[in-house]
Amino acid sequence: MNLRSPARSLGSVAGLVAVLALAGAAAAQDRTAASPHHAGLRTGTLIFPAPGVMIATLGVEYLPEVTNDLAGVDGEIVRAPTLVLKLGLADQATFQVSWPVYNRLRVHAQKEPPQLGRRLGRVSTDWGDLTVATLIRLHAGQGRWPGTGIRFAAKLPNSNEKFGIGDNTTDVFASALFARSIAARVSVFADVGLGILTARTTAFAQNDVFTYSLLADWRVRERLTVVGEVAGRASTHDGGPGTASRSELRAGLELGRRAFHWSALAVHGLSGRDSRGVGVSVNVSSSFTVLERAARAR
Repeated sequence: MNLRSPARSLGSVAGLVAVLALAGAAAAQDRTAASPHHAGLRTGTLIFPAPGVMIATLGVEYLPEVTNDLAGVDGEIVRAPTLVLKLGLADQATFQVSWPVYNRLRVHAQKEPPQLGRRLGRVSTDWGDLTVATLIRLHAGQGRWPGTGIRFAAKLPNSNEKFGIGDNTTDVFASALFARSIAARVSVFADVGLGILTARTTAFAQNDVFTYSLLADWRVRERLTVVGEVAGRASTHDGGPGTASRSELRAGLELGRRAFHWSALAVHGLSGRDSRGVGVSVNVSSSFTVLERAARAR
């Protein structure tokens, strides 16, 4: 499935920008207002918005050198904007949408002849693949026992694989979530599970991968948090291009100011297929009430 209506997609993003602008005057007064939003990070944290409350995040990412081995392309990529929506469904459940909306790849090199039959120019642009997920808290942390939960996610094929940006495949994931406070101002979150990736070049085939992420945050002050994360996947066998092992480090600061949370992260790939050098991810997020009945019921 490819996005064939850029105007419609950009219109949706413009609508979200308007909502974020209004959120400064009407931010939701709930537990997420002071809690870090962990914008730009990948780990499921078990910090959920209150029922009826949404956290919306817009961001920009720049990665100086990435590899798409499916298309045989190396280059630097800008994702602008990136979009994340988290909606509280209940005290113990949240629904999340993640979408690198628009991507611009500056091509450094491409294998000859082109693996997918399309010779790219100096610049390639495309929409990103969208991921939807449901997170459920099973047990709140108490004493020596960590908080636990589960996460189910699916990546949907919105890109065109020939443009060297997305893989245009459907992948599904399931993982166990863990959360533990180890000091008054320090929390650790882990996400461990399995992914089933559609083989990019072979019909009726798949590659199973082990997925993992570990996130730590340190609340330096009331509204200032230092965050660091390692996230990736480990391939269980050689599943062909696009499904190999990947790993990435993200670290930086999150600042809460009035109705908004701002984050700035350094990004560095830990495998040869991830971003070499140091990239950057900048995000702004806000929480607001979208379901009044659910909020009042609380």
